[in-house]
Amino acid sequence: MPEQLQLAATQVDDAPVGMRLLSPAPAYLIIILLLLSMLLNSLVVLVVLPSTGGVLVGSPTSGENADNPDYGLRFGDLYDLIATNLAQGHGYRVEPYMGETILREPLYPLLIAGMDKMGANGSQWPRIFSILLAFVAALMLLRLTRKITGNSSIALIASLLFLLYPGTLVAESRAGNEMPCVAGMLLFILVLHQAVEKASLWLFAAAGFVLGVTALVRSEVLMFPLFLGVYFLFSSKGWGARGKAVLWMMVLGASTLVAMSPWIIRNYLLVHEFVPTDTLSGVAAQEGLFTCENLSQYDSFSLAQRAAGRERAEIATQLGLRFEGAYYYQFFFNPQDEMKFNRALLNQVSETYRSNPRILAGCSTENLVFKFWFLGKTPRSTRLNMLVQLPLIVCALGGIVVLYKLGLMQNAAFVLLYIAYIPIIHAPIIAHARHSTLVIAFMTIPISVFLAWAWHSLRTHSLRMHSLSSEG
Repeated sequence: MPEQLQLAATQVDDAPVGMRLLSPAPAYLIIILLLLSMLLNSLVVLVVLPSTGGVLVGSPTSGENADNPDYGLRFGDLYDLIATNLAQGHGYRVEPYMGETILREPLYPLLIAGMDKMGANGSQWPRIFSILLAFVAALMLLRLTRKITGNSSIALIASLLFLLYPGTLVAESRAGNEMPCVAGMLLFILVLHQAVEKASLWLFAAAGFVLGVTALVRSEVLMFPLFLGVYFLFSSKGWGARGKAVLWMMVLGASTLVAMSPWIIRNYLLVHEFVPTDTLSGVAAQEGLFTCENLSQYDSFSLAQRAAGRERAEIATQLGLRFEGAYYYQFFFNPQDEMKFNRALLNQVSETYRSNPRILAGCSTENLVFKFWFLGKTPRSTRLNMLVQLPLIVCALGGIVVLYKLGLMQNAAFVLLYIAYIPIIHAPIIAHARHSTLVIAFMTIPISVFLAWAWHSLRTHSLRMHSLSSEG
């Protein structure tokens, strides 16, 4: 690597400070604790949470929301419906009699459809798949934390926190696309570290391909290279180094598009437009604005979402579009109408924000500070989120301070950028606590550093007090 490049992930294994906060954990202990945590994780996800019927996560068991398929621990978000049609040979659509759709990114429905084709029907097999992915993610997190801190004990703490964290367990029980996205981004950052250390264009291409595949699971991650590019430009010394960083980002971006090209080509043939992700951006923006302005009028976030859905249905009706669905999603009989609807929602929201920037500033601030971390479907789930997430955030902030004091900020730069990136992406649209699942694994790194520092400080203080008492 050129000497003038002062970038993250350089020679982290040789970092001399902060690595002795805890004694290194022996390999056998790491294996035993990870396996035990995996066993406990599986027990909670496959037995405990499903048997509660969503009570532990604050889901309604009666009333208007009891039959909501997007609630609690059941399949939702259309992935299972699209997967069923794929498995039955009807194509990529929500219902067999409706037009093909671009409502959801394709990779996770394709995975579920593959399970269906192999006879693994129902939600239990996707849950098992999520558990396995969580374990793989924990192994990658172990390596990434070790790479940043040089300490196997801190790395073990991070992995155990991730596997046993309530948000991780709930995400696995829902069998959504959170675990594939988390695993994909952990792999991306690991490969990115290697690419920077070795200044290898091939590794940057590999990192971009991993990012493209992950974006086919959840599109939020697609713009992350913009954050990386800005970081590289500011952290590089000299125009030669900056030029090299620009080349790296160009290679990364090109390989990302290569990975996504089958989906992009399919969408272009379908609607004759460049659509790299999905057509839910308008829904996310409209729901974000509606709940920002009207949430206080409803007893729960879920009821506000329903009302936002009814407003979208009215907009679709005013546009003269043929559709089904008045509660949340609107399903169209041809993809061109779906695109028209998405554009209309985006235009309406952007016009509101342009004419009144205070609304944008207020909604974005509320999303960043509160909703992204704590807002749940019901008041009870919001309170539970605050109980669980607030200590997490405090420890993570403390861990960032410790990383700075130990001189490890550059080593953790990619992780910290990603932790900041996801909430910022959600700030102008819709944000609630479920979205924070995408960053929890990465937050366990500064959290584990903070816990190690706190234990080291407590132990050092106790030894000092014991020494003083002995001298007295």
